[in-house]
Amino acid sequence: MTIYRKWYCSCRGKPLELTAVETVEDEPVEPTCERCGASPSSDPRHTISYRDVDNPDD
Repeated sequence: MTIYRKWYCSCRGKPLELTAVETVEDEPVEPTCERCGASPSSDPRHTISYRDVDNPDD
């Protein structure tokens, strides 16, 4: 069983699941909000949250 972390941003009221966006080769891929640009490491408005999801198939 594997646990996956899903990231969400609620910058406009309704939580939106974040998608990973590749920016520069040297930097790690990090989920980023398509609406406001916030990410887990850069969240000035404190709108990022996460949920751990179990995957019983693993």
